[in-house]
Amino acid sequence: MFKRILSALRGNTRDATTTPSPAPSQASDAQTTHAELITVYDAYGREMKIPRSEWREKVFLPNLQQKWNNPAELYSQIVSGLDDGFATDLSAAAARLVEIDAIPERSHVIQGIVQMKNNQLDAAEATLRAGMAKAGETGPLLTNLAKVFAERGDETRADETLWRAVQTEPNQDNGVLWWAAIQRERGGEDAYLQALRTVAALPDSWRAQLWLARHHLEHKDVEAARALYAEVLEAGMFDGSALMMISGDLGNHGQIALMLELVGPVYDERKHDPMTGLNLLRACQQLGKVDEGEALLARMYPLGIAPIKHHLDQFAQAFQEMRNQTEQTTPVDPDGLKISTLALRQPIWHYGLRDADWLFTQKAEDAEVVGFFALSKTLDGSERAESQRENELGRLTRAIPLYLAEAAHYWSDYAANCYIQIVEGGGPVVSGGETDGNALFDTAPPRMKYFVTGEIGRSGEGDQAQWQISLHLWGCETRTKQASETGKTAQAEIGALVATLEQRLLERIGRKREQPLDAFYQRPTAEVMSAYLAELGQSFMLTLLANNLLPKSAIWSERAMLDWPLTMALRWPAAEVPKLMYISGLGKALDYQSEILAEYKERSLQLLRDARQANSPVAQLAPLVWKTFDMQDEIHAHIGHSPADTNPAYKAWLKRVGE
Repeated sequence: MFKRILSALRGNTRDATTTPSPAPSQASDAQTTHAELITVYDAYGREMKIPRSEWREKVFLPNLQQKWNNPAELYSQIVSGLDDGFATDLSAAAARLVEIDAIPERSHVIQGIVQMKNNQLDAAEATLRAGMAKAGETGPLLTNLAKVFAERGDETRADETLWRAVQTEPNQDNGVLWWAAIQRERGGEDAYLQALRTVAALPDSWRAQLWLARHHLEHKDVEAARALYAEVLEAGMFDGSALMMISGDLGNHGQIALMLELVGPVYDERKHDPMTGLNLLRACQQLGKVDEGEALLARMYPLGIAPIKHHLDQFAQAFQEMRNQTEQTTPVDPDGLKISTLALRQPIWHYGLRDADWLFTQKAEDAEVVGFFALSKTLDGSERAESQRENELGRLTRAIPLYLAEAAHYWSDYAANCYIQIVEGGGPVVSGGETDGNALFDTAPPRMKYFVTGEIGRSGEGDQAQWQISLHLWGCETRTKQASETGKTAQAEIGALVATLEQRLLERIGRKREQPLDAFYQRPTAEVMSAYLAELGQSFMLTLLANNLLPKSAIWSERAMLDWPLTMALRWPAAEVPKLMYISGLGKALDYQSEILAEYKERSLQLLRDARQANSPVAQLAPLVWKTFDMQDEIHAHIGHSPADTNPAYKAWLKRVGE
């Protein structure tokens, strides 16, 4: 059973065809672990625990009233309330459902259960019999009537009624399992198995076969279990919970390959329990089936189910690591590559926002320039030219100069350019050895006063890695190296080292600003810096994709790239730049026609709601978010209601967004 999801309060409910259990149900995770807390998920998918009393007063009861006239949604809320132990609050809602529901079985079953939970057995019997008068003697109605008799201690009538329920609907899990459990209690394991075989012999039965198959697995008779599973699956007469049971039982008994063989072809993530999908993903991971696992991930992410997203993220990371381990680097001929230099004249997260120049203060057109070149890699003598996926060292060769250019842009009166070499159609270049600044003077633009080169190297792996960064400041007027700044640090302190080198460099070039160019800008702290640098490197790769400078096949972990700045924004909510980085990423993903954008709609709209409430400048970018998710009505309404004195630059931006 999934925990409560706050986003469901905006209109999404659970499957309204679910039949509640007539027997004592399994408590939710929240009630089991702490009787006074309920676990919920917000629109961003974050897990939170709130007091049950607060949930009841501020969320559950108001939401119950909001669903008062919608049968399916009201039913779902009643089921949720039963799960959370609020039966005493549900009598009026259950009666209301009987009044308005066109499905008499559903409404009378749920009212009968509410009445039983409140020890109103006579009322429950009357309700269930009224339901039978309208819908006939269905399995759920009979099963719950048997529960009434059992609560009264009338064992004979309970047995007779329950068996009628099983005969009527032999695949109703509550009735079948209750019946089999009674036989086991009275006659032991043999009686239990005979009860299952008796039910399995009924027309169209398949539920009992699954329990018989579990028995065979427990006794190492895999072929007998396989035959029963094949019979059920080939007939196509099963539900989502059946697939969860089959996959779980096969996994628990080490039949991983058989799970994929039997369940994989019939699993439909839109209809079946997502836990089945997680079982299949785990099987793909254990068997090394990366392509199959990633294909299933691509089907499951769009479901937008908050409680499983972190599991999906873990599988995505595991599959990527598996792919990286098997991927070979490819030697290349440097002379055969077409290399060009990409010049970035604004912070990397300004790109993707459709030239939102009304949002950012612009430097004077005649401002002198400081240039920042991608760092080169310190050589150890064994390197050769090769093609490989991006790694941390390669990312930092670009992220550090991107950050230093951003720092110069915001904290000095210079304009700042960043230059990064790319192989056309192949991705960024990581050069080896120290860059000769003397070779760059003749290519420097006329207004460039300084430029910065540097090297980065690493020894060791993981948390034990040691890094060294060297930066060199070159003066274009004197055509000389003005200064060098070098630092060494452990893996955990690389962010602090970059922050220190930034301050030294800004002191060297001068013309420092006491306030940032844009009032909302905040310098990332040493604590944040490593995550910030990672985002700059990822934003650069998305920029290449958006400008057709890199094929989609060359990128990996796209979701991680789009998620990263949002995670930063939620971790540091007072900072505006991570929010801008996130929307920038959405804009770039729209440009390269990402296939996963729809997954981000609810989170993005929630970010806008929060931004409006906080009076954040990010709220003004709402039209771009609407464009990303094809919300044309919102865009047109916004344009139509724009006042006559709207900033012309903003009007021009709206036109660009709408095109």
